[in-house]
This record gives sequence, C-alpha cells and structure tokens, in this order.
Amino acid sequence: MTSANTNAIEWALRVCQSIAFVIHGILGITEPCTGCVQRAFRDDHKSMPTWFWPVAGLLLWTMAILNFSPNDAVVMGAQAYIAAFHMGGYFYHSRLQHHPAAGFAPAVFAVLAFIVVAIRTGSVFVAIAGFAVSTIVAYGLSRLLVTPPPPTTFVESRTSYRAV
Repeated sequence: MTSANTNAIEWALRVCQSIAFVIHGILGITEPCTGCVQRAFRDDHKSMPTWFWPVAGLLLWTMAILNFSPNDAVVMGAQAYIAAFHMGGYFYHSRLQHHPAAGFAPAVFAVLAFIVVAIRTGSVFVAIAGFAVSTIVAYGLSRLLVTPPPPTTFVESRTSYRAV
C-alpha cells in the first residue's frame, strides 16, 4: 500500500495515535521536572530509570512524525514500535501491581497498531505475528527496566490486617 491509496480508517487511526503521542511526549519530556506521571501512577519507589521518561517522550514525538511517512516500511516500523511501547505500558502496570484494568489504557494503542498493520498489509496473520513479536519484546524490556514495588508488610489489628 502506498500513501496515495491509504485507507481512510487506517489514516484516521494513525492521526489518533499521533495526537496522543504528541500529548504523552510532552508528559514524558517534562517528567523529570514535574513528576506528574509517576505521581499519577502512584510510583513512589521510582520503578523506572530516571532517563526513561524523557527518552520515551522524544521517541513518542518521533513516532508521531514517522507515522505519516510516505514510505510504507517506515510506517510499519513505527507501528511495531507503537505496539511494543504500549504493550510495555501494560506490563509496567502489571509489574507495579496496579489493577489489571490499568494496563488496558496503553494496550488500546497496541490494538490500534494491530489494526493499522492488518489494513496496510491486508493480512491479519502478519498483524498477529507483528503483535506477538512486539509483545514478547515489551515483556522482556519490562522485566529489565521496571523495578517492582517492595513487598508490603501487614500488621495484625483486632479487626483486620492493614498494610504498613
């Protein structure tokens, strides 16, 4: 598929992705100064390396631009990164022991990448293979980069247990 005959739905999905990435890129770039992302995720123990958030912000901005390349291979590469990055977000929330639904927010963008790849290639099997590889990469990186929270200790009271 060339950019001249891009499917309208596929184009709209890439626009949605890129708008979100510009906004989230701002959050990532400013994270060292504001701490807003880690506060929002209740990440009090700095589970991610300090350099991660600004680098992630720059890469999200890069993907927002590359998402509109006239070169199909560049767009497909951007979609692979998008799927891996956002499945990494799913695993980040899992490693931090957040509610299971918390990981679905970033996973939505991985699903959008799956749909874009399926439309661009005309093959659901290629999209499944790409999604699977991206998910495996994301899982591996989450094990490497995300430090799980320290174990919670419980104190017995007369009526119940409470976390300390």
